[in-house]
Amino acid sequence: MEVPLATLSWKLAWRYLRRHPQRKRLAFASVVSTAGVTLGVAALVVVMSVLAGLAEFISKSVIAVDAPIAILSDNSSPIPDDSSFIAGIMSLPQIQSVSPFIEGEAVARMPSRNMEAGCLVRGVTENSFQAAGLDTMLIWGSPPSIQEDDLPGAVLGVYLSEDFMHSMGDTILFFPPSAFFSSGRTGVGRAVLAGSIETGLPVNDRKIVYLPLETASRMFLPRGGYTGLFIEPEEGFTQEQTVSAVEEVVPDSMNVLTWQQRNPALYASIKLERLGAIAAILLITLVASFNITGTIARSVVERRRDISVLKAMGANRQLILRVFLWEGLLVGFTGAISGILLGLAGCWLIASTNIIQLPDVYSFHDSFPMKISFLATFTAGGSAVLISLLAALVPAARASGLEPTKGLRQ
Repeated sequence: MEVPLATLSWKLAWRYLRRHPQRKRLAFASVVSTAGVTLGVAALVVVMSVLAGLAEFISKSVIAVDAPIAILSDNSSPIPDDSSFIAGIMSLPQIQSVSPFIEGEAVARMPSRNMEAGCLVRGVTENSFQAAGLDTMLIWGSPPSIQEDDLPGAVLGVYLSEDFMHSMGDTILFFPPSAFFSSGRTGVGRAVLAGSIETGLPVNDRKIVYLPLETASRMFLPRGGYTGLFIEPEEGFTQEQTVSAVEEVVPDSMNVLTWQQRNPALYASIKLERLGAIAAILLITLVASFNITGTIARSVVERRRDISVLKAMGANRQLILRVFLWEGLLVGFTGAISGILLGLAGCWLIASTNIIQLPDVYSFHDSFPMKISFLATFTAGGSAVLISLLAALVPAARASGLEPTKGLRQ
């Protein structure tokens, strides 16, 4: 019975990967080549999952503070306090919620402890504070609110609150820039320390202060209006779709920006970090491919007599080429599968244990953030198989071009 060409080439490739045809175990060189691909794929899976988890964690922390989309004025004039304008935006099907905010820089001073620090004051409503999920980030205290018989409550970032020794209930004075250029210190805000929040990003936790919207308005915009509007897209709509819909209803004097556009340096650093790490791991896989090339090249040298016999029996160049391409595919496919499994096991180990200890920079509470993308995982495995196939191409082409007479004379 005639054996199909593909089956014959596959069987020969599997046979040639062994040191001796009669042995059942793989040759040491084949094991090393496969191990190189395995480690490269596993490292790539773990690194991509770690970077994806970090990116998601950072983006969620930024979005919690800045919202996915914001409407800002492109000039010095504030956004008007117009209920019909906000209602028009809310009527869009792409919009889930619209929250006005007022923000500006100020100097915070606590007279009882004779302490002061620079800060970024953001005035929000109590409802928008809770809708953004910021209340879940409170370490202690309550959301910013206006008390009937007392000063309004202020929520400080955890590191800024530490600077003021977490003095709950102590009065804090907020001096906006205008207060330093007026004789009566107009615009000075007064509040009591009511809580401390941990967003997860030190850049926010060292300077952010949440005040009631009315208090921030008296400090920065006494004539009314808002610094901007935070927008939460409706589920099922992307940021791009929401931005396009909002841009159609807002005037040209206002800009609609995503959180990536509002934080370009942070977003660029995330992309650059991910690209650099993936490129480094891919280089490791490429180095492993040279080992595959050497393994198959040695197999060609060891099997020159076999190749000559096959050609003398009528085997064409296509069959010989397929044999050694199959060798590269077998090494690559085996290494890719085992590398994916090893990488997923490593991701589980990192996510479920404290095997990796990080400095308290990003405020990880439970475990290291990991995000496994099955598309990226199988892309890593497919890339390894493709690299292995390309690594086998040169020695396979040389084997297919071998003259039978030369091989038989050896």
